[in-house]
Amino acid sequence: MTPGAAPVDPAGMGREDRTREVARLGYGLVAWAFLACVLVQAYLVGVDVFSEGDGAAHRDFAYLYGWLTPVLVLLAAAARLPRGTRALTIVLLVLYAVQTVLPSQKDAFPLLAALHTPNALAIFAIAIVLARRAPPLANWREAFRRTGGGRPRA
Repeated sequence: MTPGAAPVDPAGMGREDRTREVARLGYGLVAWAFLACVLVQAYLVGVDVFSEGDGAAHRDFAYLYGWLTPVLVLLAAAARLPRGTRALTIVLLVLYAVQTVLPSQKDAFPLLAALHTPNALAIFAIAIVLARRAPPLANWREAFRRTGGGRPRA
């Protein structure tokens, strides 16, 4: 082996390539999961509005799946996705962080708090774009097989 060269596993894929493939798979899974969560979140808003709820389900679910945004940023970097996709993933993280603060501004700045709804639409639109930019589902099985199915290689 050449000094400084990345070790190559028996399947011919180096550790760096395997890490990138696993990150790409993870990014796709998390991006689609995040999009599904945004749709569930929209449903929960409707439940709160039409059942005169207090918004607890909507708020609590947002805090439950909100951790997916920093995970997406890390996976985008590890997968070395195109710069535009990485940038849009960071924009999603920022918009999501803003989204969590906007409702608390209801009493002091109601017009600012009202941006909660259009910001949610922006989050939804970006989530669609990122999920569609993720590696195709058809390639996931092959990439998972090439990377050893998640098992560490000797």
